[in-house]
Amino acid sequence: MSGPAYDTMRRGTRFLAAIAAGTAFGTPWPTGHGGRVRALYLGNCLRELDRFLHVLMDEIAGGEPIRPLSLHHTTANKLGGHAHARWDMAADQARLNALCRSRTCLFHHDGWVRRPDLPRGRWMTAGWPAPASTTLRRYAVGEHLHLSGADLADTCAFYQHLADRLVRA
Repeated sequence: MSGPAYDTMRRGTRFLAAIAAGTAFGTPWPTGHGGRVRALYLGNCLRELDRFLHVLMDEIAGGEPIRPLSLHHTTANKLGGHAHARWDMAADQARLNALCRSRTCLFHHDGWVRRPDLPRGRWMTAGWPAPASTTLRRYAVGEHLHLSGADLADTCAFYQHLADRLVRA
């Protein structure tokens, strides 16, 4: 199956992966207004990838296109509805939830970690692995979240991998 939603997902991940390879990510995170713009931009890019995956799942399920008040509020919850896909989705759902928190952090808090994973917690799990690890990176509350080019490229690959698996299932 290769429908419009899958094609959009593929173009989106390729576009953002090309941005991740760009020179802007080789520079330190800007301060002031430049840092806010970068955080907003990256938060929006991650939101678009998530929306593309959400719409792809609607297309695969043959459901109505984008419903504003869906029973599956998050993409991670909606992925759970594709249990017939025959893979253990728990790790993918956890990463999608972490990406949701990371987007919120970037988009609404300029990249400053304000909310932990759990109430009264001290850490927020980001949606990308820690350097030289397969474990998702954690940031302390009050720390500044930095999304590197490698992190963005890895996130694009993750979304594309999910899209490919869903389409094959």
